[in-house]
Amino acid sequence: MTVSFDPAHPPIILEGWVTGPRRTVKVRLALDTGATDTLIRATVLAAAGIVPPATAPRRRMRSATGGATAPFVRVRQLLVLGRTRADFPVAAFDLPPAVMYDGLLGLDFFRGLVLTLDFARGLVRLDPRRPWWRFWG
Repeated sequence: MTVSFDPAHPPIILEGWVTGPRRTVKVRLALDTGATDTLIRATVLAAAGIVPPATAPRRRMRSATGGATAPFVRVRQLLVLGRTRADFPVAAFDLPPAVMYDGLLGLDFFRGLVLTLDFARGLVRLDPRRPWWRFWG
């Protein structure tokens, strides 16, 4: 699947859907190639019926602005760029209020896939794994 973005105005925001036990919720996620894990605001996860239990595993997350510890939960499904990940772990983490999107789409979502960021054309493309020679020529 291919979607367009404005290369002059980062970040790259992708729309998707997160499914929990209560319902499916629309999300806006910033594509973050510097993030190893995907994170979604705890309030958005709660709207889908996903609330981290006190026993949820916690991991330290680092960013350019510092670090924090966040609980990890599994969402029933995360759908972005036409690709669904089932039983997918995400960090339940609240970004600062000034951030106008619902989370970060990290590298874990793209494992086993081919992600192409074309800044000249303003396109993001996600393909299943294919031999490299099919992209050339």
